[in-house]
Amino acid sequence: MFEFNEIIIWLEDNPQWIGLGIIGASFIESFALIGIIIPGVVLLALISGLASSSISIYEVVLLAYVSSFLSDIASFFLGYSLRNSLRKIWPFTKYPHFLQNGQAFFKKYGMVGLFVGKFIGPIRPLLPITAGSLNMNLKKFFLVEILSCFLWALVYTIPGYYAAQALVSENINLVDSLLILIGVVVLFILIRYFNKKYT
Repeated sequence: MFEFNEIIIWLEDNPQWIGLGIIGASFIESFALIGIIIPGVVLLALISGLASSSISIYEVVLLAYVSSFLSDIASFFLGYSLRNSLRKIWPFTKYPHFLQNGQAFFKKYGMVGLFVGKFIGPIRPLLPITAGSLNMNLKKFFLVEILSCFLWALVYTIPGYYAAQALVSENINLVDSLLILIGVVVLFILIRYFNKKYT
């Protein structure tokens, strides 16, 4: 079983590795074969909270963005290179519905689905590998990924970062805290809406 507590405790004792933790959690959450099994987004939110005491929010977002982007590109090329045998590799041999659901979703919604799917947990790690296996145009894929990965990084790092900062700060700015809370609530309402609409 994947133990988040041990990772968080270790990173608290070794804050110099927090940046690498953000890169790892972002990559895990987005990568096709790992992100299906390990919920890296929870780990990313927790590590973003830890980061609030040692690195800037800009660095946190940038690390999550670049890592997620590279993970999606790797998944795309993996899907492209294995397009004729994707069904024969794990986890798709054991869980064929993962691939079937990803392909059905992508065929139905196309580029919009690829963008929105970045924010839908169960389908997020499936879409880049599916897009590659279905020969999606690389320029269009990059265009969607550049924007969706950036927004994804904002959504999944900023709340944890500022929540942790507010907890340890002696001078809590109520207006800023309220605006962040409203922003988080709006983002999660939008994510739930798209979850219901596109799944």
